[in-house]
Amino acid sequence: MRRPVAWRRRCVVRWDGRQFRLVSPHMSHFLFIAGALRERSSPESAELQLGAGVWGLCTSLIRDNLQKFLTPDSHGLVYVLKEGIRAEFSIVSPVQPFQALDELLKDELRTEARYGFVRVTPIRRWEGSAPDCQVLLQRVLGIEEQSELSRRLSLGMHRLSDEEYRAVVEGLGAES
Repeated sequence: MRRPVAWRRRCVVRWDGRQFRLVSPHMSHFLFIAGALRERSSPESAELQLGAGVWGLCTSLIRDNLQKFLTPDSHGLVYVLKEGIRAEFSIVSPVQPFQALDELLKDELRTEARYGFVRVTPIRRWEGSAPDCQVLLQRVLGIEEQSELSRRLSLGMHRLSDEEYRAVVEGLGAES
């Protein structure tokens, strides 16, 4: 008897503190950077998107990478400029086109979501400092030069492996 495809894939079993979960070794998570815009600051942009339950895709590269690497269990971290990592969310939809937003959100998020969006459910928030978050990211991602981290952050999104994601979340500590 052949097993279903999901049973044939190699998965890792992890204890998440409450239950054992099957985790795909190819799971991807994402570090999103809330950019400063003409209309609003980086913190305002992050709050607007999180409050609406969506995260906008401001470039075609971000959209294409999410379409390629998004899994049902993917999560996102929000990096706010000059403040550091501020929030964690679960991604609860595939990539949606900009036209799928309601009219009010289309007007509000026209810059952030011009290439589409994903629906998100906020999980927790942190308070901290940008320098501390940058040191944490450099350590977890194995980046020696601050200029290389800055270059990666300037792209608007960075893909994280499951191990990198968990190390970042553990490094940030308890929610505030």
